[in-house]
Amino acid sequence: MISWILLAIFVLIVIRAPIFVALGAPAMAYLWLRGIPIELAPQRMLGTVNESILLAVPMFLLAGALMNRYGATARIFDFAQAVIGHVRGGLGYVTVLASMVFSAMSGSAAADAVGVGKMTVAAMRKRGYDPNFAAAVTLSSATLAPVIPPSIIMIIYGATANVSIGKMFLGGVFPGLLMAASLMAMVGWLSARRGYGRGEPFAWSRVFRTFWRAGLVMLTPVLVIGGIFSGVLTPTEASAIAVVYVIFLGIVYRKLNFGEFYRNLIQTGTAVGALMMVVAVSGLDAWVIAREQVPVMLAQNVSEVVSSPTLVFIAILLVVLVLGLFMDATPVILMLVPATTPLVTAFGIDPLHLGVLFCIVCVLGLITPPVGVALYGVALVSRLPMERIFVASLPFFIMLLVLVAVMVAFPPIITWLPGKWG
Repeated sequence: MISWILLAIFVLIVIRAPIFVALGAPAMAYLWLRGIPIELAPQRMLGTVNESILLAVPMFLLAGALMNRYGATARIFDFAQAVIGHVRGGLGYVTVLASMVFSAMSGSAAADAVGVGKMTVAAMRKRGYDPNFAAAVTLSSATLAPVIPPSIIMIIYGATANVSIGKMFLGGVFPGLLMAASLMAMVGWLSARRGYGRGEPFAWSRVFRTFWRAGLVMLTPVLVIGGIFSGVLTPTEASAIAVVYVIFLGIVYRKLNFGEFYRNLIQTGTAVGALMMVVAVSGLDAWVIAREQVPVMLAQNVSEVVSSPTLVFIAILLVVLVLGLFMDATPVILMLVPATTPLVTAFGIDPLHLGVLFCIVCVLGLITPPVGVALYGVALVSRLPMERIFVASLPFFIMLLVLVAVMVAFPPIITWLPGKWG
């Protein structure tokens, strides 16, 4: 029975059925075929979304949308350009740096790709950069948003796997910085090979001027991340503080418009409604999987074939990578985490180490066809075909895969900071 359900889910996803239909229809069919009262479905679905931590998701999405609306992204971009735009291929570095700062406010790869991409792609084209390279750098930099805290997919993973979200955030700090440094190194290498020019000469006066304009904006991640890591705020409280602070910025910058604010609320509510439908339906799927004892059988079968925790670790990440090609990060997390938890426990795998890498590999799916939401966003703002953008981003994609392998081999990259400060 469970094999048929999983096959049905896969087929529905392949034929591009809505994700909540692909996940929900087979589970509902299971209830009917097993003679289980259909009233169980809404109970399980409601129980899945009845988690206070999930309130952080709409708040961070709204904060990111308002940041773009109030011109915060442009201020960050101007400051980054003043700091590092003078070197060869400077606008590529600026794109990575701007994405780093914006990542610490939005937590969403799609928001980062669209918000930062609107300026970076146009600016790089104007300076004579290859449009495909400009889009590829923007797309690759968007992978930082779900890794550098706060991260929306880490919130969903933590809530699903019962892993401390604060420790997940701490575990994403060093990987995020390592990814950013590697992206900059690749930008420098490609820029030197292609002979890209330099930007305006460095000037302290411009640095101070742009910092003054962007200073209040860059306080946002300090408030959010500092509040969480200090223990003063929970992630949910920090997300609400972020929204309030961004509204304050809108007042200070005289950009607050109640009509626009209302439209942003509606857009965020619509996006969150769709997301929560998927989360809710996945709870019913998780119940079906547990009732059929799939996790127990999976753990037993894998234990008979594999004895190395590292091989199990790698196998889980490979499955995540493959599923990420066809599904968004949220359904991948919600489908796989309940099924793999017994494996993680049986083999003594550190759930924090796996959780952060699980989210990073999910992020790679956001920049790959055919269902990469960040890839769609960059294609939209750059007006380039997705295939060309992805081909141009392959050097960055391969480099990120190598970094994942390094982080599998050296767990302290992820676990040291949470162990020290968590």
